[in-house]
Amino acid sequence: MLPEIVLHGDEKKRFTGWGFPVVLGFVFACGTNASTDAIVPFDRPYFYAQWLLFAVLFLAVFQIGFKIVQMGASDGLTKQASKTNAFSNKFLLLRFEYGQSKKSKFKDSLRILAAWLPYIVLLYPGVLYWDTGDQVAQFFGISAFGQKPGKIWDHHPFFDTYLYGGFIWLGHAITGSYNVGIFLYAIAQCVFVAVALACWLSYLKERGVGRVPLKICAMFFCFFPFFPIAFMSLSKDITHAAFFIAWLLMFMRLVDTRLEKIKHPSFFLGFLILGLCSSLSKKMGMYIILFCLIILVFGKFRIRFKAAVAGIAAFLFAIVSIVLPNYYYPKANIVPGGGQAAFAMPIELLGRSAHAYPQDVTDSEKEVIESYLVYSWDQISTQYNPYIADPVTGYKLRKGASTPDFLKVWLKIGLRHPMTYLNGFVCLESGWISFSGNDKSSVSYKDVKKSVQYPVQLQMDASVYTVANEDTLGKLIPNKDKNWAQEIVDSITSMLKSIPVVNVLTYVAFWASVFPTFIAYLLWRKRKEYVTAKTMFQLLPYFVSAASLFVYPVSRVTGGGHGGDATRYMFHTLLLAPIVMGLLLSLKKKPQKEK
Repeated sequence: MLPEIVLHGDEKKRFTGWGFPVVLGFVFACGTNASTDAIVPFDRPYFYAQWLLFAVLFLAVFQIGFKIVQMGASDGLTKQASKTNAFSNKFLLLRFEYGQSKKSKFKDSLRILAAWLPYIVLLYPGVLYWDTGDQVAQFFGISAFGQKPGKIWDHHPFFDTYLYGGFIWLGHAITGSYNVGIFLYAIAQCVFVAVALACWLSYLKERGVGRVPLKICAMFFCFFPFFPIAFMSLSKDITHAAFFIAWLLMFMRLVDTRLEKIKHPSFFLGFLILGLCSSLSKKMGMYIILFCLIILVFGKFRIRFKAAVAGIAAFLFAIVSIVLPNYYYPKANIVPGGGQAAFAMPIELLGRSAHAYPQDVTDSEKEVIESYLVYSWDQISTQYNPYIADPVTGYKLRKGASTPDFLKVWLKIGLRHPMTYLNGFVCLESGWISFSGNDKSSVSYKDVKKSVQYPVQLQMDASVYTVANEDTLGKLIPNKDKNWAQEIVDSITSMLKSIPVVNVLTYVAFWASVFPTFIAYLLWRKRKEYVTAKTMFQLLPYFVSAASLFVYPVSRVTGGGHGGDATRYMFHTLLLAPIVMGLLLSLKKKPQKEK
């Protein structure tokens, strides 16, 4: 029997929450134009027609989605459940148990791995991205990223460099093959994630999610090809997602117990270690975790438990941002990453203004800007690209530069040209808020404006083979052409992206902005009956991690060695989506207060 859970019918309030699709429609009208023409045409009537069409589309989709979720949360899927169970019982692979015992979780994790096995075999030894290859090269003492031999640049977290390099070194030490080491890491990552997902399915069953929604969730994890392809890859974003999903499960249990779980030594240690791994594997990961922990401190929990959570947050920040950079990096030949990553978006908007109004800057403003950035005002003007901030950031800032002075100048220029900043922001983030764009994402702004545009679909890009820099990792692992096995995997994702309706699942914007907005829409519609402080605490990491996408220096696939960046950045939103839906289906109706 399914418990009485979220989203029973409220037909009389059919248009409740209409503001969510309307706002999302406006955002997509902006993003679609910016992604195609690098500008938002607020002065053109067709823009408002686009807004209306997007709003109507999202309103219809959200209402249909609401009814589907209602069915999943009630007895509306009883008949479908019997058919699904009858089919799945014929196949051992599909007989998920969702049990609480270690044995059940072990079996379910094996079922996930069995479903991924064809991809694991076909993608042997695994996939290294260009930047990851340079990271590994630095581990082996090869010069990369402009650093001297033996130096490791922490722009790409040193933790990941050690992790990947350690596995590859071990494989080479045992077998004499670097590829074996790559495969060892890929297998370890797949196993870790499969166990974490099995634990998540068990947790959702424990919360009361019905068998059919659980089955759909399990099948999605098993057979959506982007999961095994991603976890066969060595990338900081994928590695962080693996640690984060395990940490998040512990976060859920922490909130379930009103933080009392923190007093158990084993839980405390595991929560701390996973939080540290999540924070070290990706710079943004630490800020997401810290924000969620700090918000918990404001909840109605016991003081001593809140103090313990605050202590964990302080410990993570101290280790990652103070202790390691000041005491470990110098001894380990680790070069700190530049501070420009935190200001990539503001610098990009300044580049837009410099390009549009190259003469509208005072000498004093130019002096402050050029004392902060490695490039001059004229250089950021010519190097400005609407879709990626790296060309104007220069990957570093000048030493001793004043951040407050720079931000003051940045604000002054923005007040003079607010629409320029707005256009720059929407262009930079257009990959998250549009389904299509132009094919000129690797060229300058002036080339985008004057060239013929050919629309492309902004879908997830699944890299299936290693492309290494011949001057770095290529010295150890020479590049090879795509083989027949990798071509099979590539053809599977290409086919999925070409099938109408089904290919909606492959659009970056669907997982980055449409699905999070839909979740917010569902919560708003049932806020009085089902949504509690506990609900919001537990969903906070998902919304914060989705919002964090809007501070990245790129939001779409670009040229110049940046292919696939958007997919890796937003992958965690795809990974968390079925879990978040399961959490919504597990919400129980609030008890009525006695009058």
